[in-house]
Amino acid sequence: MNINFEVLEQIPAMLKLLKKISEDINKQVDKRWLSTKEAALYLGYSIDSINAKVKSGDFLPGYHYYQNSSKRMFDKVVLDKWVMGEDYREMKSNIKNTIKSIVEKTVA
Repeated sequence: MNINFEVLEQIPAMLKLLKKISEDINKQVDKRWLSTKEAALYLGYSIDSINAKVKSGDFLPGYHYYQNSSKRMFDKVVLDKWVMGEDYREMKSNIKNTIKSIVEKTVA
């Protein structure tokens, strides 16, 4: 069996690189606000698909994302709910409760 000892010398450099990659991943995971590009990567969609969802109303301003004049930032917590289908159930429930409250005030 041949052991290439030259490769063993590369282990410290590889370990350093792995630590840096790990730190970068941890920084990204902890971020709550994602750019359009980051949201696309996070969800596994293309940037064009994210922009299409914004344009079609699948992603709502003030809920899924916030936008100033030049930058759109997506809320990762809400995107997670969207993936699980929870955000629409939550919104539907809120709408029903609001309508019920309005009707009760009108009738009273």
